[in-house]
Amino acid sequence: MDNTQSVDDTAVGDPPRRRSRRGAWTAGAAAMAVLLGGAFAYFNTNVLNSGRICHGWVTPDEAARALGGGLGRVSASEDSATTCTIRQAGWLPGQDKRLSLRSVTEQAGFPFRRGTWEISADRHVMSGGTHGAYDAYGGWALLPAACAKSGDSQGASPVLHASVTSQDTTGDADGMRDLLAAASRALIDGSAGCAAPGYGDAVTRTLAPSPARAADLDKVCGIAGFQLAKAQGPTGRRVIEQVIGSPDRGSLYCDLSFDGDKDGAFAHLAVVSDPALAAAFTGRDVNRAECAGRATVFALDLRYFDASERAATHLPDAAGFTEEFTEAAGTAMRCA
Repeated sequence: MDNTQSVDDTAVGDPPRRRSRRGAWTAGAAAMAVLLGGAFAYFNTNVLNSGRICHGWVTPDEAARALGGGLGRVSASEDSATTCTIRQAGWLPGQDKRLSLRSVTEQAGFPFRRGTWEISADRHVMSGGTHGAYDAYGGWALLPAACAKSGDSQGASPVLHASVTSQDTTGDADGMRDLLAAASRALIDGSAGCAAPGYGDAVTRTLAPSPARAADLDKVCGIAGFQLAKAQGPTGRRVIEQVIGSPDRGSLYCDLSFDGDKDGAFAHLAVVSDPALAAAFTGRDVNRAECAGRATVFALDLRYFDASERAATHLPDAAGFTEEFTEAAGTAMRCA
């Protein structure tokens, strides 16, 4: 019998062997898995998208964390030389999130302009390497005055703003803090002559807000000796306070409101020792002192009450309010 073999090891005269259907199916499934995995990674993660975005201010991962994380690929459109819109989008419904970053020039006095304080006791406050305030919906960070553009008004403040712009979307507060710090450093490093001591070259310290609570009217804002003994809302409602920091830590922000008052806080109070934030009060009539070797500002922003409203609330007038607060806070901080 002739047992001569062909080159493919098939006996001459035998039919050729067919490739196993199971092997072909396995190879095809593996290829499809690789294809789908790559597509998923591309459209739902930032594994293949590691470059900086938004004028080079941030990375896709930093933006994703500020938007609360989750699946979705991050992209950015640079709307102008100083603004951009960041989008995190995936395949599934509800994954489309948007965040705006803007470098703008604010009027002198920011963030403590009369009637429009941008530091509130319901947001986290940053000082040290980055100076600003934030929550899960957005925030802002001061940039050095040297970053202001030529032609800006005297005392204008260059500021970086971040805000979640997609409806029904909440970001992540810690992610927002890191985004603002990273973008601020990138802006400062990327602008000639913009760097300044105290911006981006030190550790950023964060003060977190306390829960809203009924105020102790013999120790308002946690300050011993600060009393508003008979204070109440016009209809007898109690005073609610929310506090960031404390006098013994050198910085304090306190909001006072009447329980259930839709108009919000009737008083914003601040003890400010961070030099970059205290600079907002340059040229303004505020109380100042030397506290633990640091120049410190005592400031208030009060809602206007007419005589009849003030009588109903039992609050002192602006001069009396300022005196009570400043003396008590200064004593608590052992200021000179």
